[in-house]
Amino acid sequence: MIFDLHHLKKSNLSYFQHAIRVIVISVKLLLLSIVGIIHAIFPVVFLKTVSNGIKKLYDQISNI
Repeated sequence: MIFDLHHLKKSNLSYFQHAIRVIVISVKLLLLSIVGIIHAIFPVVFLKTVSNGIKKLYDQISNI
């Protein structure tokens, strides 16, 4: 569903709590993307950083 006017109510979050949570997750994804690009160029560094980071984010998001 693209639009859900009751999303915040269902999440039991205020607008600002939701905004901060989504911004933090987005920044983590952005950083993991940059690390992934670095790993693509230099495969000997950041060997499990991206996969471990995605697993941690998944665990955090699935508990919301």
